[in-house]
Amino acid sequence: MDIFVNDKKVSISRGMQVKHALIAYDQDLYKAAVEGTARVEDQNGFVVGLEGGLAEGVRIFVKSRSR
Repeated sequence: MDIFVNDKKVSISRGMQVKHALIAYDQDLYKAAVEGTARVEDQNGFVVGLEGGLAEGVRIFVKSRSR
């Protein structure tokens, strides 16, 4: 299925989670999210966890955490 990470299309298999989409998009961003220096939001601005589920066409955005 196709989802969008920071407005870039990423193809992943059904059943994969947010963490898999981040790894497919940019492993460094995934590491930042794991370390807590970045957060993942959905298209409505809600924070989503790395274990969160995805659906076709979903848009997620990785944002740097403010200090």
